[in-house]
Amino acid sequence: MLLIAPAVQAQDSGGQDGGTEPAGRLDQIQAERLEKNQHLRSDQPTETPIDRLNHVLSRSPITFDIGGLGPGKSAGAGTVLPWNMYRDQVVGKVFGHVALHSFYTAGTSIELRNFSRHDFTLALEGFHSDSPQLDFYGEGPDSSIHNRTDYRREDTVLNFRAGFGTHEHLSPACRIGQNWQNVGPGTDESLATTQSKFGPAQAPGVDIQRNYVIWGCSLAFDITDFPGDPHKGTYALASFDRYNAIGYNRFSFSRLSLIGEQYVPYFNSKRVIALRAKTDLSFHSDNQVVPFYLQPTLGSDTELRGFARYRFYDENSLALTAEYRWDINAGIDMALFADAGKVFHRPEQISLSEMETSVGFGIRVRRRRNVVARFDTGFSREGVQLWLKVANLF
Repeated sequence: MLLIAPAVQAQDSGGQDGGTEPAGRLDQIQAERLEKNQHLRSDQPTETPIDRLNHVLSRSPITFDIGGLGPGKSAGAGTVLPWNMYRDQVVGKVFGHVALHSFYTAGTSIELRNFSRHDFTLALEGFHSDSPQLDFYGEGPDSSIHNRTDYRREDTVLNFRAGFGTHEHLSPACRIGQNWQNVGPGTDESLATTQSKFGPAQAPGVDIQRNYVIWGCSLAFDITDFPGDPHKGTYALASFDRYNAIGYNRFSFSRLSLIGEQYVPYFNSKRVIALRAKTDLSFHSDNQVVPFYLQPTLGSDTELRGFARYRFYDENSLALTAEYRWDINAGIDMALFADAGKVFHRPEQISLSEMETSVGFGIRVRRRRNVVARFDTGFSREGVQLWLKVANLF
C-alpha cells in the first residue's frame, strides 16, 4: 500500500507546469482523442459512374427502348410530362412515343383523385397510335417463321375509368371506352403484306375492320414491399372486358385476363426469386371469332424473350416466367430467367404441355427502389433477341 499510494497521487495531480500536459495515462489517451477529433474530416461519399447513370436516367424526361432484333424491330424514345394541382387531387399528363419506321403514339389524360370519403377516383384518357409494320406469322402455335408478313394498325382510343380505394391492398376499377380502328397493308417493302398472303380463314378480320365499344372491370391485389422494384410479396390482377363490335356482332367477344406475381427473398433480400404467370382467355359463341389484330400475342420484352415481338397469335395465351435476381452493388442487379408460353384456340385447351421456351440473362439499373433501365438477352430455338427498356421489370 505504501508503494502504490505515491503512484495514485501522481496520477491525480497535474503536471509540473500548471497542468498543460496530462500526467495520467487515462488523461493522455483522452487528450489524444480530442486532438484527433479536431483534425478529422467528415467522410464524403464518392459518386460512382453507376450513381451518375442512375441519376441521369431517373431525371431524364426522355425514355428509350429497343424492341428486339431483325427487320421491323426498331428503337424508340418516349416522354411523359405530368402536372398536378389542388394538392395532387387533379393529376394530368401528356405522353408520346416515337420509333423508327414511323411508329408513334400521342395522348393525354386527366385524373381526379380522392374527392370523396371512399377515395373515389375518376380518369379520362385519349390517345392515337399508328403502327405501320406489325408482324404476323399466321394464327396458332404451329405458325412458321418463314410466313412472316406485316400489316398496319391505327387506333384512336377514348377511355373513362372509375376507381375505388376501399382497402389498402385492393384496387377495384371499372371502365368504358371506344376504339376507332383502321387495319391495312404494312409499309415494309421487303415483306409481303398480311392481306396478300392470308385470307379470312387464316387471319379473321383481315378483310373487314370494325370499331369497338369496350367495357369491363378489374380487381388488383398488391402486398409487395416496393412497387417499382419488388423484393417480397404478392401481386395479383383479374380483369374482365367485353368487346362489342359496332355493327358486326360476329367480331364481338369477351376476355378474361389473369396475372399473378410472387417474390421470394433470401440472403437479406439481396437475392430474389421472381415468379410470374399470365393468361388471356377469350369467350364467344361458335359463330363468332376474335379478329387477328385483337388476339393475344406472345413474344415481347416480358414474355418468351427469346422470340421476336408478336411471334405467336391466337385467341388465348398462357405465359410463365421465373427469374433469379441478385444485387451486384447499390445500383445494379443481374438476372437469369426462363420463360415458357403457348397460344391456343379455345379456353378449354389451356395446359402446360407443348409450350415454347426461352432462357437468358439481364441487367437492371435501379435508383431508390425503382428500376430505371432494363437490358435482357433471350435465347430460343429461333435465335437471339435483345431488349432494352426504361421501365419496370414486368
